[in-house]
Amino acid sequence: MTQFEIGQIVRLKSGGPKMTIKGADEDAWACQWFDRNGKIHNDSFPASMLDLFVMRPRED
Repeated sequence: MTQFEIGQIVRLKSGGPKMTIKGADEDAWACQWFDRNGKIHNDSFPASMLDLFVMRPRED
């Protein structure tokens, strides 16, 4: 399983909201995120579906 760390920000490879890694079980990573209305969501995803979110520096 790809190694993520608790607290890292990830996104589904197919897109969607930024999510925070909150833990792992046998074959998936538990993630938590807020929708547009501020409602919190939780779900688990296999590592193969996730990419680490990296902010690009802004060009001024």
